[in-house]
Amino acid sequence: MPRVPKEVRSWIYDFFYNERSAAYLKIDARQCIAAKGGNFEHYGLSSLRIGKPVADQLEFMEGLLPCPELPYHMPMVELPGGCVADLHLFGDGGSVWLLFLDATPERDNQQRLQQKAYEMTLLQERERQLNEKLQSTNEALRESQEGLSREYRRAESLLLNILPASIAERLKADEQIADSHAEVSVLFADIVGFTERARSVGATTTLAILNYFFKAADLLSEQHGCEKIKTIGDCVMAVAGLPTARSDHAQALVHYALELREAARRERFAGEPLSLRIGIHSGPIVAGVIGKRRFVYDLWGDTVNLAARIQKAAEPDEIRISDATHKLLGPDFACDPLEETELRGTGRVRMWRLPA
Repeated sequence: MPRVPKEVRSWIYDFFYNERSAAYLKIDARQCIAAKGGNFEHYGLSSLRIGKPVADQLEFMEGLLPCPELPYHMPMVELPGGCVADLHLFGDGGSVWLLFLDATPERDNQQRLQQKAYEMTLLQERERQLNEKLQSTNEALRESQEGLSREYRRAESLLLNILPASIAERLKADEQIADSHAEVSVLFADIVGFTERARSVGATTTLAILNYFFKAADLLSEQHGCEKIKTIGDCVMAVAGLPTARSDHAQALVHYALELREAARRERFAGEPLSLRIGIHSGPIVAGVIGKRRFVYDLWGDTVNLAARIQKAAEPDEIRISDATHKLLGPDFACDPLEETELRGTGRVRMWRLPA
């Protein structure tokens, strides 16, 4: 090895010892290559010619020599062979020593780290996008589930407005509803003079009166354990003793009738107190659900027909009950007997009047 500065020799030995490449050039005052050594092939510099100007052979050195201050360091220089080197320049009398120390592994490692960092960034961005999409999907799913839940509750509420709860459950199980009940009490109640009064007050007031009447019928049916079966124009049909049988069905329905009449008396219609005709009869009936799209829960039988005819025969503000219902009430209810009355399609019927 030509005589080189001690510091240069130390670096070269250190690199050789660690199995890393090193090369060096001695450049004289004429900026020509005076000597060379080390692993030039590794850097692709083996064609350098002694005695020729260094600037003509190393394009990346153009303008570098002579250096204003030595020693001088150029880190991570790309060499013609594709390698990377740290360049160190040292002064030695009238010459300059140029030391190439291999930085390719460091460059490759940095590139690998940069690539990994880039890939990690891409993965993090992809993860962020997927999380956003998942969050958006979960939010949409949650909103959809809430919407379905609201619609389900709404459908349940509507169903329970039409059917008793136990009947609704059986219907949801796709069961055919057709039941016979041996002992129930049936009530019909309508507003006295409804058609004539409705003509004089207009649609808004008429609707308000009907709404008041039917709401009272709903509320009282819940309080007394009765079932409001349906409304027919200005008439309400209710029953006690189904879908769950009860021994006091007559008493329950009579209490319902008395409070319904009192609720009506508290309201005025066309300037006069709201007045009802109410009829009650007890006996066997058949109950079931008919229809598919617009289904209804209804009652059939002579008991229903007789209750309707008793209601038609009642006087304004009167609650009439059949002899069968009166027998079920017992001594707790003081009723006024009425003369036997001929009812259409039924014959002569004995009835009773509940006290006003």
